[in-house]
Amino acid sequence: MSNALSEFSRKRDFLVCLDSDGCVMDTVRIKHCTVFCPELIRVFGLEAYGPYITSAWEEINLNSITRGISRFESVVLIFDRLKNRGIDLPGSEDITSWVATASELSTATLQQEVLRSGSLALRKLQEWNNACNRRLQALEPTFKPFPGVEDSLLQLHAIADVAVVSSANESAIESEWTRYGLARHADVIFGQEVGSKANSIASMLACGYESRKVLMVGDAMGDAQAAAANGVSFVPILPGREAESWRRLQEEALPKLLHGTFSPEYQSELLAQLRSALHG
Repeated sequence: MSNALSEFSRKRDFLVCLDSDGCVMDTVRIKHCTVFCPELIRVFGLEAYGPYITSAWEEINLNSITRGISRFESVVLIFDRLKNRGIDLPGSEDITSWVATASELSTATLQQEVLRSGSLALRKLQEWNNACNRRLQALEPTFKPFPGVEDSLLQLHAIADVAVVSSANESAIESEWTRYGLARHADVIFGQEVGSKANSIASMLACGYESRKVLMVGDAMGDAQAAAANGVSFVPILPGREAESWRRLQEEALPKLLHGTFSPEYQSELLAQLRSALHG
């Protein structure tokens, strides 16, 4: 499994792109509920608003159409909600500006902006991000793939090149996939370090794949939007129905892709199911 496209070459006509967190790995709830949100409250000293922030964070990242956005985008949405309640955090506009203009939302680009700007708020964001990464690394051995994933990946990789397209840290993805023997079923990794999911899919298309032979699989509307931006098909892994979704991918969606019958009507049906699952 190569990182970005450093050692990758196209081997098959078909390509399947896979999100990792919440799609392949059962990590979303534990990461958000035990790491990202509690650390945000602690680092920014927001204990007085803890219950409100916890409820809002879970809504944004688990149960609504914003599921799957970057951790940094989530912080901006939380701070916006606090501001609407009359709670203004000094320097929060620096965080909002960086998130809106950064070429990529990653640990490396945050470090560069902290050094460039000297912003105290961005330094606090960096402290939070680093604390999250340390805790996630300690939790990694507890993360597991969803039931049915390994069998599905074996089938997918027999007929298609496979790319991991994720907003998580590249090193974390590789570690998790290697631990459970999944890495041998993936040809290339795109993590947060290489930019947006849409750009990652575009990079793969540039290797010579026809868009009608490319599929993106994910658990969030952002995954669907990245697929649509590149004119490729999308199959959702529905939150709470992951095992069922992986079976449908194997038994229904993949054959349609292979036989050229993945119709716009079928795509609309799948998107409607994801929107319904995310109630919003």
